Amino acid sequence: MSNYNSKTPEIMKKGFYYLFLSATCLTLSGCIGKFEEYNTNPYQPTKVAATDLLATMFHVYASPNQNDCQFNNCMWGCFSGHVAAPAQWEFGENTFLYYNAQNKHNDGSWSNYYGRIYPNFYRIQEVTEGRGVVYSIAMITRIYAMHIMLSLQGPIPYTQMISGNTKAAYDSEEVAWKALFEDLDKAIIDLENNKTQVNSDLAGVDQFFKGDLTKWLKFANTLKLRMAIRVSDVYPEAQALAEAAVKSGVMESKDDSAFDTTSGGIQKNGYSIVDAWGEVKANANVISYMNGYNDPRLPKYFTQQKVNEDNPVKYLGVRFGPSQTPTPADYANYSRLVIATDDQKPQPVMYAAEAAFLRAEGALKGWNMGGDAKEFYEKGIRLSFEEFGVSGADAYIENKTLTPAPYQDFGHGGNDFPALSDVKIKWDEGGSERNLERVLVQKWIALYLDPLNGWSDFRRTGFPKLAMSAKVAGGSPVSIVRGQRRLRFPESEYNNNTQNVLDAVKMLNGGVDDAAHDLWWAKKD
Repeated sequence: MSNYNSKTPEIMKKGFYYLFLSATCLTLSGCIGKFEEYNTNPYQPTKVAATDLLATMFHVYASPNQNDCQFNNCMWGCFSGHVAAPAQWEFGENTFLYYNAQNKHNDGSWSNYYGRIYPNFYRIQEVTEGRGVVYSIAMITRIYAMHIMLSLQGPIPYTQMISGNTKAAYDSEEVAWKALFEDLDKAIIDLENNKTQVNSDLAGVDQFFKGDLTKWLKFANTLKLRMAIRVSDVYPEAQALAEAAVKSGVMESKDDSAFDTTSGGIQKNGYSIVDAWGEVKANANVISYMNGYNDPRLPKYFTQQKVNEDNPVKYLGVRFGPSQTPTPADYANYSRLVIATDDQKPQPVMYAAEAAFLRAEGALKGWNMGGDAKEFYEKGIRLSFEEFGVSGADAYIENKTLTPAPYQDFGHGGNDFPALSDVKIKWDEGGSERNLERVLVQKWIALYLDPLNGWSDFRRTGFPKLAMSAKVAGGSPVSIVRGQRRLRFPESEYNNNTQNVLDAVKMLNGGVDDAAHDLWWAKKD
């Protein structure tokens, strides 16, 4: 993005209140021509079908436009080690590349998730009277969005949110997670009771499963399993929740995977747009692991580098937060994301492979996951190979020699780093403690372009081992060893919901609203 300010939508510049109004307006056909009608009560359900409102909510799953992709996927992808964003815009080193994001980047996720979810959710609630499968899927979508916010900022407004309220009190992390689990269980029960129901209107707007409620049930249970694993070190009920999710039925095959196939206008594959601006490349971290493993998925993930085509290293990523403040031109010939080469390529929302890796980790904890950890670990790898259409999974699983490779930036000095781990692929039948690292490394590779999962796992366990930014911007409290730990609360909340956000700061670990302190569920050392 050559001129950030010119491309930043007005929604990013206004307070939370105006964001709600504009998001509501966008859900309505012919909004400008009927402004007086809808401005009277932005939450009045008249003349708006619940499924149409649901379609707008669906945009939170994969951030399918340029600004949301940049503010969300690309930033988290830097922290997760999946992608790199070699651009400084007009901010120099005061960006998320160097752990000092400006408010526009820091606030992007809040604007996207709260702005798209709540105006539409409460209208659906009114239209459906809080009943039926459309409402249940709206609830799942709300929970999906809010589990992201909990994984980003910590305390959030959730149980105190009501229709039209833009100044809600915040819940502590523990209270909010508990409420999400309770609401998700209600939605799962409803879907279970109605899973044979056919809803043609839902099928028409559902780009994920075409109204197949059995697949939505698997999606919801896999989300529940993901959430339980995320809080497993601090939440006593996590085991029971995870076991219940597996018993109810999680994703099992590649046909269960969810992809966002939205296209048209700016609602399309956002990676293709930020790629055209030169703002997204392969991250050096994932390239170093995959190069070392000679991973057959490399050409499905990334293009070959053109920096030095005679070099035997064909895939070359960019170190996130490189030693020199970057411009897109500096890294124009480094490996690109294959997904960014076609603006119609669907973006991943949830891979079936994730469910297998989650069950592997649960089994390592001694939980009843319906099998053993080795079984699910290998199943996760095989599913990932199937999802990306490559062969050779059996040989890959059995490899007991290959390890991650060191990274050499043969285009720029000062960015090199040694191999980050010596973990091998083949399962240790002796029950090595390194099997957890194996699970999380292979999960991270398999969940390419699902970056919040990787970043969350890293913050929760320290795996996969990652090279952080080469330097930290002046004034940032973030440690170059541990990296970014959370996002700050948005500026709009300080402007429009002042007392509640100040109360939320007191709930944070350390009582300081910065990017350096750990969330409730994260590893503290």
